[in-house]
Amino acid sequence: MSDTPDLSLPAKAPSMARYHDEPMTLHPAALYSLVDLNDEELGELERECETGCTDTGNERRTSVRLAPRPRFVDEPLRAVFDYHLELGAQNTFEPRYFIAAVEKDWRNKGVMLVTLDDDELDCNVDSFRIKAIDAGLSVVNLQIGNSSWDEEKEGYEFHPHNGNGDDGDNDDDDNGDDDDGPPAPTKNVPLGYYVPIYIHSSLSEDKVIANLEPAFKNKSSENFICRVQAQLTPASSPSDNTSTQDLIQQAATLHPLRCAKNRYLHKTYILVIDTADPIENGMLMVKLPSWDASRSGTADLRRVGDELALATSQHIRIPYSCHDGLQTRFLILTNGDTDWPSEEVRAQSVFIVFQYDTHGKELGFGASSIDPDAAKRKPGEERLICAPELIKIPGRGLENIAWNYDEAVRRFPWFCREKRFVEGLDKSFFICVDGDDVAKTGLLLVRRTWDGNVWGRTRDELLGLPVDGLKSVRVPIKEALSLLEKGRKGGTDGMSESLREFFL
Repeated sequence: MSDTPDLSLPAKAPSMARYHDEPMTLHPAALYSLVDLNDEELGELERECETGCTDTGNERRTSVRLAPRPRFVDEPLRAVFDYHLELGAQNTFEPRYFIAAVEKDWRNKGVMLVTLDDDELDCNVDSFRIKAIDAGLSVVNLQIGNSSWDEEKEGYEFHPHNGNGDDGDNDDDDNGDDDDGPPAPTKNVPLGYYVPIYIHSSLSEDKVIANLEPAFKNKSSENFICRVQAQLTPASSPSDNTSTQDLIQQAATLHPLRCAKNRYLHKTYILVIDTADPIENGMLMVKLPSWDASRSGTADLRRVGDELALATSQHIRIPYSCHDGLQTRFLILTNGDTDWPSEEVRAQSVFIVFQYDTHGKELGFGASSIDPDAAKRKPGEERLICAPELIKIPGRGLENIAWNYDEAVRRFPWFCREKRFVEGLDKSFFICVDGDDVAKTGLLLVRRTWDGNVWGRTRDELLGLPVDGLKSVRVPIKEALSLLEKGRKGGTDGMSESLREFFL
């Protein structure tokens, strides 16, 4: 027996004229299956087909419902056609249209939408393959005259991937990815949304999920909040600065289509891993312009994606890690615990603080005196970063650092590399809180001259840099931040001779 079901239908159906003459009654579309699905799977199929209708306020099972006899396993589509003619005459189901699952993998391969009449009421039978999630809403649009059969077919028809790398649709994106995307989850997650991730074509989807998914080892895959949506191939050279914008545009183009498949994907914020070495280069958190997520139909969603790709998308580079990247930056911004960084916030300088000789004072001792607004700042808006004593060194475990002035000077370039994803990080000036009574004695501002390049350089290389152009000056703790802000910009008027010498 062939694995491919017989999808042939008669060219003509009996006259549907009496149904067109009757007052409009929106009966549910009958749902059938030509493949062996158990009761639970049939229930999932019914819910998926009706999703677009229930999302717009319709009650369950009023738009799509399993037929009294839903299973026609190993029978041709013509058998469903013959049965549906009798069912439609009972005035309990939509007589002109029905839906049928013809593939076991209906989530990826879609379902068949069949009409027993055409737009000209000439009883011409027709069908096309449609994503299950779009099927019910398409029938409703036809019932209420919102669109014609030809319009629905043009907007919703798709060709599933046939397993040989060709999905049969020449209009797909240039990188070879199809419009279908990964399988959609059957339910939402407690977070309230899934995290959409678009990755560089050289990366492994499984490894990306393993690196970014919180508590990865303690979860089954259906409970992952991270969902890779596509692998993207840069159109330009990896060394070309335009490659980043190119991949952002590719992701933006695909995103509305992916959201149509998985309605729980976040619509505004996405992750784009734009290089083959994200551990070194991090990843992009992209904020898309607002768009109408209620739009449907492949052609329409492609137009929306093209509009998003052309619009200016805001993005920030964040660490490629679960804690420092996904949780500390992406989720905090997405959940509204902090604001998307404004131009003013991104223009502010951030300074590293080394603390020593404070006789057991907590880390960050004196921070509120240096920055009076420290307690009011939201995550990502901090002006000070305190270097901890215990630091994780990749491949070497944990290192306990006994800070002092010399260690602060030596390790400053390396610590700048560790914090390379902090926007506005100052790589010339830092602060030493070097006593437990800095309110009286003041603190030390230090300037170290070096090239400031932290990308692609090893820890040992940065720790071994020669110490050149080293200067320091002691200032009152409450004036330290304002002096740094003014002095680094050349605003030394009114400063003492020692401060002018320090900044010049």
